[in-house]
Amino acid sequence: MTLKEILDSLRLGLATPSRIKPTHISELDVIAARHYRDTQSPTLTLAGRSLPLIYKIVSTLVSAPWRYAVLVVDVDGSFDATRLTLSCGDDDLAHVYVQRPDENDYGDEEDDADSIRELVVSAQRFMLYNASASLSRHWWGTVVVGGGSRSGGLAGLVDIVAGFNGWLRIEREPVVAPCPPGLDLAEALARREERQRLVDAAAWVASSSWGDFVFSESGGVMKRPAVEGS
Repeated sequence: MTLKEILDSLRLGLATPSRIKPTHISELDVIAARHYRDTQSPTLTLAGRSLPLIYKIVSTLVSAPWRYAVLVVDVDGSFDATRLTLSCGDDDLAHVYVQRPDENDYGDEEDDADSIRELVVSAQRFMLYNASASLSRHWWGTVVVGGGSRSGGLAGLVDIVAGFNGWLRIEREPVVAPCPPGLDLAEALARREERQRLVDAAAWVASSSWGDFVFSESGGVMKRPAVEGS
């Protein structure tokens, strides 16, 4: 372990537990600690194609050895709980609570933001007082998926927000096409399935001003950070 990694681990350990929560994905937690150190903002906000990292985080938290309960507020209906089955069992899935709004909950943008906040508070109240099936587990916290700018006022109220202007951006790792220049149409069509397999197997890149890392949604071990943050 390098001196920089040791210092990052110490900073993470010294971060106030009530203000920043570990995801138990070490590369992500180190970057989140750097961000918190510089901004004093504890919320992990994601941009880009954020769902693969959300699935990775939730699967990690509800599975052994951590076995938390997690609340997901799915504003846009894009969260697919079946994606969690890639890495956690049915017993663990029972402790992922997904709350979605009614179709008629929203009006103009200001009302939408208030409605999302009310939805989050109501769901959190349920977790505190009514989630009896998860009494044997600690409630890790709240993840909000979607909502765009309407979810912008949730920092400090929730732990993770996947919107459009987060400080950590998620994108596909670039794929080298198996179709070299000059390939004719027939050959390109013949290699189409091969390219799709490469795209499907490609990893994801999480990048920010505080560091980058590469991860696989279903892989058990994440790669070392691609770029060291400051």
